[in-house]
Amino acid sequence: MSIRICDSSSSNKKKKARKSGKKTRNLWLYNVFEEEFGSLSNSSQGTFSKLSQEVVSNLSETVVSLASFNGDRIHAVCTGIVVKNEGCGTSVLTSATLVRSLDIDNGCKIFPGLMIEVSLPNNRSADGWLVHCDLNYNVAVVNISHYPGFRAAHFAHLIHFGCKVVALGRCFKTGKLKALYGTVNDEPSGDLRKHLMISTCKITMTMAGGPLVDLDGSFVGMNFYSKKMMTPFLPVDTIYKCLVHAGILCAEIKHGGDSTIERSPCEIQEFLMPNVEGSSTGERDKNQELSISSTSYSEDSEEEELWPLLYPNPLPVDDFTELVRNDLKSRNYPMPIRLEGGMRLINTFEEEFVEDTWSKLSKKVASGISRSVVSLASFKGEERFFACTGIFIGFNESTSRVLTSASLVRTSADEYKIADNLKIKVYLPNKQVAEGTLQRYNLSYNIAVVSVMGFRCLRTAAFNNRQIEPHMEVVAVGRIFESGKLMATSGKVADKEGNLDCKELMISTCKVTKAGIGGPLIDFDGNFIGMNFHGKEETHYLPRSIVLERLRLFERSDVDEASYKKPNRWPVPEPRWSYLRSRVPLPLALVGATYD
Repeated sequence: MSIRICDSSSSNKKKKARKSGKKTRNLWLYNVFEEEFGSLSNSSQGTFSKLSQEVVSNLSETVVSLASFNGDRIHAVCTGIVVKNEGCGTSVLTSATLVRSLDIDNGCKIFPGLMIEVSLPNNRSADGWLVHCDLNYNVAVVNISHYPGFRAAHFAHLIHFGCKVVALGRCFKTGKLKALYGTVNDEPSGDLRKHLMISTCKITMTMAGGPLVDLDGSFVGMNFYSKKMMTPFLPVDTIYKCLVHAGILCAEIKHGGDSTIERSPCEIQEFLMPNVEGSSTGERDKNQELSISSTSYSEDSEEEELWPLLYPNPLPVDDFTELVRNDLKSRNYPMPIRLEGGMRLINTFEEEFVEDTWSKLSKKVASGISRSVVSLASFKGEERFFACTGIFIGFNESTSRVLTSASLVRTSADEYKIADNLKIKVYLPNKQVAEGTLQRYNLSYNIAVVSVMGFRCLRTAAFNNRQIEPHMEVVAVGRIFESGKLMATSGKVADKEGNLDCKELMISTCKVTKAGIGGPLIDFDGNFIGMNFHGKEETHYLPRSIVLERLRLFERSDVDEASYKKPNRWPVPEPRWSYLRSRVPLPLALVGATYD
């Protein structure tokens, strides 16, 4: 499941989209969507002629397509509009149809376990995650890592009946931008909800969630699909309130007269309470509360309308929160203690390597590594215990052996023991998931061997006698368990000692996330140099000679851990919520409130 609370659980430096193109899932459905868009070709050409070249260019950088998937099956395809594009990430507004349950009885609930993809220019796509959903207004916000080619929408100030407008949509498969011309209609409709308006643009289903703009290109509303009537849309003022309430957009503070200054939520906090420092737990002492209550603003000041944004909200009791809670629990991640803009979950097993260096490897080496590197996850019941990377080291008939980290089975409460009753799953290079069995382990060297029955590996680690030299170029390889994505990051062997208990460890400058623990460190010829631990700036690794020595001892003895020796410690950072963007807690609504 891909639901996260806010910014990418990935490293803040990860700014890349998937380069392999969109997944080829359910091509017949893509073709249906393409035919639907193809029927709009003539009308789009005529509509675009009503807009200036500059407006069309700007809109092409603002309108995107999104698709949600239940496994390999398409759940929904919608259009979206970029409402924020900052260094910390890109936010896309779309229809909640993207994630809403298709079951009539459960249509007021979010469909669990959906993966979200956002179509990017040049036939790329990026993984997205849901950060806000309001089923009452049928709006959702999906975040992706920052993409510099996007332009945030310009919000219109006014919208009136008779206004000439253009409805926009984008095809997920081809990326084609389509447009329909119309006007805002004042004819009442008995089926229309009171917060909606109508335009004469007759959109297709995949244009739902797309923007309605005026002829200057300003965003005036978000379109919804309807078979029974002209196109209903949610007007921009309601959208703006929703997004400000959710902490997605900035608010405005008036300073007398007609002057208005746009402020981010953090700036609003500092403006209203410049001397208040927020604690890490979101609590304030009595002096802080007094300083807030003794501000010079009157009770009827407009700033007080923003005060609900300035205090940490308790987690709302609703279906979406419960869905998030269950998802986090299944991954062994903590729930946030408060909600605020800029929050993100760090130290996760889904965090990718910052750098992608597959292009630096030869085709032969990349092919061999992709067939030998696997990802593993251990489970206690249905709850994930740990996840890491491994590499095939041999096979016997239809059973293959994987070298990996003992962190896979080491207890977190007592690092000198392995956890009981763990179930191990192995994500294989052929994208199948097999059951694994712990064969041998050594907690001092944090090494383990897992066997996989019923699978014969095609490639194994190349334990060639390559001399390890200071400053030689190396590549760390990892694979993420949930997605199976293979990652590689390059660096050099460092001529320095490590700071962990195990003195045989060496260091490389490769930056390896938790998902890469247990993965191989190789040279550019594919030779196995060592087994990686983890590190954001530099990474400890167990050199090949020590790995081979432990494997030989495994063959000679049935004893996994010498009883006379206290194992070394191998600390792994715990997943936690980080509130990096604000000094004082600000709320991030999981499900927005109702606005009249």
